[in-house]
Amino acid sequence: MSTLTKVLIVLLTVFSIFLCGIVVTYVANAENQRERADGLQRNIQAAKSREVDAQQQLEEEKKKAQDEKAKLNEQILAFNTQIQNLQGELDRTKREKDQLVQQVAGMAATVETTAAAAKQQTTLFEAEHQKVATLEADHANRGKELDETNQMLLEKMALIADLEVKVRQLTESYQEAESRLNQYLQQYGRITTKPVTTVAPRATVQPMALTPPQTRTISLNGQVTAVNMANKLAEISIGAAAGVRPEMKFHVIRGDRVVADVLILETWPDKAVGNVVILQQGLEPRAGDRVATNL
Repeated sequence: MSTLTKVLIVLLTVFSIFLCGIVVTYVANAENQRERADGLQRNIQAAKSREVDAQQQLEEEKKKAQDEKAKLNEQILAFNTQIQNLQGELDRTKREKDQLVQQVAGMAATVETTAAAAKQQTTLFEAEHQKVATLEADHANRGKELDETNQMLLEKMALIADLEVKVRQLTESYQEAESRLNQYLQQYGRITTKPVTTVAPRATVQPMALTPPQTRTISLNGQVTAVNMANKLAEISIGAAAGVRPEMKFHVIRGDRVVADVLILETWPDKAVGNVVILQQGLEPRAGDRVATNL
């Protein structure tokens, strides 16, 4: 065997060994690449699965957000409605407060008028009492005139007593209305000072021992001058001067039909106020209707 052949054999052997190493390396790298490819494929699948889950969660969160938005919109609408209702209630309360203020002012004027009338009646009573003293001195010659004067005195004393009672009742009503007004004002942080209302003590007069007049049934007629159906009150055009007394009942007549009844609560010399009693649903008294004690 020649040297060249030996060299070629050695080179072939070395090349074979090198080629085997390369093949082994390639096979090993191929396995590694296959494992990496499988791992990447698994990662891709996992990522896709997570993406699907994330998409589902995103849709669920969007749906929840829309539901929450709808609920919040409903709550906002409910709050707006409640705010409107409260605003309406506040406006109504303000109107009631203004009405109460006007009523208190009217009651104050009525109290002043009644006090002036009571003072005038007291003056008349004193004048009549002086007349009685003069007539007693001439009792023998003017017995009949003295009896008539005593009868007049008794009627005026009864009228004065009624007026004093009405003044006291009006004062109590005025104080009650002032208290209600204070309660309304206190709800809004405004406090008014309740005026001190005083009523003169009732004078004690000892009438002479005379035979009291006999009571008789009277027929009174008048008209309705004002109506307040919110408080079921009505005002009529006749009062104590015509013989109207508390607890009297008047029939409200319109045409030939009885509309309602009025039970008298307070009287003044020329007018009276009473509680309205509805007799038929849908029929209410109004200004201008006729009132009478007897049908």
